[in-house]
Amino acid sequence: ANPPAPAEKSISLETVRAVLAEKSLAGHTAEVRALLEKRGATKLSEVDPAEYPALLKEAETLGNG
Repeated sequence: ANPPAPAEKSISLETVRAVLAEKSLAGHTAEVRALLEKRGATKLSEVDPAEYPALLKEAETLGNG
């Protein structure tokens, strides 16, 4: 098992996609889409990788309150 990566490590497309897919399955599809649209994208592949950390952070809060 690998130790958890430090936060500064670049976040991969796969990581973000996994979290967004999980949130979509949990019933947050509209919110996930809104997060992408906020960044001028209609799908994850159009989002600037520099936005991944912030996007991931926002996605992780969906459904938590």
